[in-house]
Amino acid sequence: MRHHGHHHHGHAGAFDDERHVRRLEAEARLASGLHREAARLCDERLARSAVAVGRVLDLGCGPGVATTLLAQQFASARVVAVDGSATMLTRVEALAVEHAVGSRVETQLIDLDGDLQPLGTADLVWAAMALHHAADEVATLREVRQLLAAQGLLCVLERADPTMVQLATDLGRPGIWDRLTAAWSAWSRRARPTLPGGANAGRYPGLLDAAGLDVVDARTLRDTVTAPGDAATRTFVADQLTAAVRALDGLAEPADLEALQGWVDDPAAHAGAATVTCSRELLIARVGTRQERP
Repeated sequence: MRHHGHHHHGHAGAFDDERHVRRLEAEARLASGLHREAARLCDERLARSAVAVGRVLDLGCGPGVATTLLAQQFASARVVAVDGSATMLTRVEALAVEHAVGSRVETQLIDLDGDLQPLGTADLVWAAMALHHAADEVATLREVRQLLAAQGLLCVLERADPTMVQLATDLGRPGIWDRLTAAWSAWSRRARPTLPGGANAGRYPGLLDAAGLDVVDARTLRDTVTAPGDAATRTFVADQLTAAVRALDGLAEPADLEALQGWVDDPAAHAGAATVTCSRELLIARVGTRQERP
């Protein structure tokens, strides 16, 4: 495994916190079924174009859960994990070794707002929950376009709906989870027009078009999994429910939010079973046949 440092600036500081690394890794593991499905769809499309995938770039790779999945899906490829946080890349390297793909994974310390051209070309550029961190998404996408090899693909994954957590208990409030789901839907309808790409993936077809990229597949992926009982996942679940209490004030029944807050305030309750529903908007794109848009 090789580690390279190039341009290090931008958002890195916020992502060097170990607690944040663990939280992102827990979320990525919960969404790993979606990543596998997206990687499979890319693999099938590349195979139809007779592309032998030799090199994959994982932009904004975070702690590397998807990096290892990409190395497993594309078993002959070298996967380059790219992030602006050295802490994230250290975790990528550990996960790659843990999953026996370390010999085919390298890391590059480059921020998405920097010059991406030193990364070189790739048959697949993967950007999962990453592009919304770029200061100018279209500028970054134009950089990405230059990285795509002939017949190469860009895979973008951004959040579709808010991540939903449901506990095995109804907290003494029958029907609470259905009501909270409805409240989250109301929150999304109200908030989404003002949100950045991380929660407003509907912006991305236009951004891709503006960067000279043609969307060849667009779909919403959803998966519900039982949350494992490790400490990082329990913390993620508690954080999500804490955020619900805050975000749904005025949208959910006060008694439901009070029950939720009671659970949040009782650490002993956090070991209970929970399911997590994750969703992502998937956009697969290639270099457009028209010239770059103004």
